[in-house]
Amino acid sequence: MKALRVTLQSLLVSALLLAGCNRRAADSNAANANANGAAAPPNGEQASSEPSGDARALYEEGLAAYKADRDEEAVEKLKRAVELAPDFPEANYRLGLAYNVTKQHEEAEKAFEGAVKAYEKVTKREPKNSDAYYFLGLSYEQLGKYDEAVKALKEAVKNSPEESDDKYFELANAHFKIAQYDEAVRALNKVLEINPDNFPAQELLEQARNGAQRVAEFRKHQEELLKKKNTNSNNSNANANSNAAPSANVNAAPPPPI
Repeated sequence: MKALRVTLQSLLVSALLLAGCNRRAADSNAANANANGAAAPPNGEQASSEPSGDARALYEEGLAAYKADRDEEAVEKLKRAVELAPDFPEANYRLGLAYNVTKQHEEAEKAFEGAVKAYEKVTKREPKNSDAYYFLGLSYEQLGKYDEAVKALKEAVKNSPEESDDKYFELANAHFKIAQYDEAVRALNKVLEINPDNFPAQELLEQARNGAQRVAEFRKHQEELLKKKNTNSNNSNANANSNAAPSANVNAAPPPPI
């Protein structure tokens, strides 16, 4: 079952980071669907306005199929939901997940692009909607656009009515992907402050600290090389000036007679 795979995958952050997408967040969000089948992020906000009844029904059927490992059925149901309601953000996002599971990566990319457009519309209407920013960030992550994901997830964290370790974790993951290790460390420390038992955060924190140390060592090495280069350049200039002084004296015209 997907729930078992999610548990195993959440304990193997290294594998997730090497993979093209973050299944931890994807399947965790699917598992957190509310009774109506809508996305229910950690604080329970609504990420979008209500779609039509038929689109909602298809979305619920598609999400149920996805959770039951009936992935082809999930694709068909969610695709029909998006056709009926192109601006239905959750349906676009879940359709992207279902396409990924069925190895239809080009179609998945299109679905996530649709999710980005739909969630951006939500954030323009509702600039304080933390969960819309959260799923916008997840959609950007799925597309490998981590700079944009960082911006969206910062807004998710800032506007969240209560602190969420999931949101801070995704922010940390996006920072990590673009080698912003110090920022990732800060976000992960926040995750563990909220939830000390978040084991994926503990593993990613170790990797982020190692990355920050490598960057610090590289910068120190570069500074030493630059300092050495400047010292050598100054010594060369001093030697050149020293050699030029006697030559100037030899060739200088004699002083006029008194």
